[in-house]
Amino acid sequence: MSLVEHAQKVYREVLIDDFRTALKTVLVFSSSDENWDTLVVSVESVQKEGMQKAEEWLKSFIRRSSRRNPTIFANVRVSLLAMRVKPHLHQLWTDIIVGAYFQSLGIDGEKLTKEMAVDLLANDGFFLTANGRTACLDALSKLFVSVGASSRVKLPLGPTDERVIHATLGHFAFVVTKVRNVLESAAGIRTSTRGGAIGDGHFPLWVSEVRRLLPTQASDAHPHAGLVLVDGADPSRGLPEL
Repeated sequence: MSLVEHAQKVYREVLIDDFRTALKTVLVFSSSDENWDTLVVSVESVQKEGMQKAEEWLKSFIRRSSRRNPTIFANVRVSLLAMRVKPHLHQLWTDIIVGAYFQSLGIDGEKLTKEMAVDLLANDGFFLTANGRTACLDALSKLFVSVGASSRVKLPLGPTDERVIHATLGHFAFVVTKVRNVLESAAGIRTSTRGGAIGDGHFPLWVSEVRRLLPTQASDAHPHAGLVLVDGADPSRGLPEL
């Protein structure tokens, strides 16, 4: 395994661990720029030569063949190769979330029409209605299991019990953000979920969703329709103005 691949693997593991163990909303998924220190730590753990050497390596250039034409080589920042782990994770988790959401509703996501998307988006029904909330929780449950955080999902012990998921408001907002993006794209409201730079589009959308969710969700740490917001009673769970 090359140094780049090793650094990518460590960085990916750090991001996954941050997600599944998050206790406060504000710690879940910051932007790539704010993840720079985490990325340096990941590289340092691979190189074992100190933070300064790790940062120098991230800022260095390497020769890499073009994806379109392998015979053409260009200088590429090593840091970009490692940071691409994040959008790739986002895409992977988007597929998990969206697939589980539509499966819960009994909808073939590939056959989602503009009319269906508009109907689900109306008054935020895709997550505020009983069926929409259940679908979002099904998606969150599958996401937690996929990243090794199955302990956050408490399965029912008896026929009258319900599944209960323990998550932060940020975790729930992450799922709602991904579903909203797909629905808005299908409805013709959104053309892209990202800006231009690598990994720069997810954080602002997630921040907006956290703020939108804040007044609609419980402000305590008790079960509500299958969800326990572990940061529900924490006054700092809402994000500051950015």
